[in-house]
Amino acid sequence: MNKFFVRGIAWLWLGIALIGCGADVENDAPAQAPTTSGTAVAVPTAEVGETAVAPTALAVTTAATAPAGHIHYTLSSNQHLYRLDLADPENPQDLTETLDALAAGADEWSNLSPDGAWVLLSTERAFDADCVGWACLVRLPGDLSTGEVLRTPGGVIHAEGFGAIAAGGDLVVFVGSDGPHAQDLYAVARQGTGWQEPRLLTADSPYDSHTQPAISADGRTILFNCDPDLQDGQEGTAVCQVSSDGSGFQTLIGPADGPGGTAVSALRHPDYAPDGSVVFEADWDGEQIWRLPPGGGTPVQVTTAFNNDNSPCVLPDGRIASLWLDRPGGQGDHELKIMHADGREYVLLVTDQDIFDLGLGCGE
Repeated sequence: MNKFFVRGIAWLWLGIALIGCGADVENDAPAQAPTTSGTAVAVPTAEVGETAVAPTALAVTTAATAPAGHIHYTLSSNQHLYRLDLADPENPQDLTETLDALAAGADEWSNLSPDGAWVLLSTERAFDADCVGWACLVRLPGDLSTGEVLRTPGGVIHAEGFGAIAAGGDLVVFVGSDGPHAQDLYAVARQGTGWQEPRLLTADSPYDSHTQPAISADGRTILFNCDPDLQDGQEGTAVCQVSSDGSGFQTLIGPADGPGGTAVSALRHPDYAPDGSVVFEADWDGEQIWRLPPGGGTPVQVTTAFNNDNSPCVLPDGRIASLWLDRPGGQGDHELKIMHADGREYVLLVTDQDIFDLGLGCGE
């Protein structure tokens, strides 16, 4: 059948009991009540001849214990940054309010390290005079107790898009426009008490634009969008990878490599899964979530159940967070959804509010 049904038992593998209430909470914090009233929704088995979920041969990681992990996102309504703890999903932390106690100013985005211990912030807050009026990169511990501006021998870093911070907090990858392409990726490492000169990562790339970096758990490689033409609206975007020292650039999968794919198809927002596969968004059959098996091969659609499903990031246990725009009864907002690694069950964590499609951050 093609209808969703709500299970009457608790969702044990996630361990989240979300209590339904569709209204906004105080201080413009996101409404956390899912359409499913807090229970998991099972995605139905496919009809004959239709593939609904990734084949078990991929051996994706499943969640069998209590929930763990955090998600960073930005609400469109108040432009506040939030961190959602999956152990307490009804009470997301308003990072903007917390940061107001450290320094005044506006924020662009935040991301967290895979180990969850560090936060990368693009902000105009007065952590440094050179950040005021022109957002720069700041590193903070997970408790947001202090902010450290990434000041290199060349000055602070004004990134030109979403960036990433590695586990351990001593490596940051960001987008810049001072290289041989319209947009390049750079890595900057912390040594001692300071930051080294940024290292160009995409020198060997044949593409024009490189954005949305995601760093592997061991910090050795980086995934990202690679676009042949910055001006074409991301048509023809591929998923690329490079080592954190700038070697080994490769295109992992291109726009024509999926079912019905053409040179103008688009792949976006890649992230590493715990099993070594790569999860990404592709528009081969509408905007949906796909998986490239470890070592490459044929991409597999995680599930056919969700149309207009965007911007995935992968949690430490393999579950996939994404922004879903096509919820039945919804208003077309980017709503925060988490689904099982094979797509069979999901829960909505932010509904009836729009999340900026800048990039989600997932970590411990």
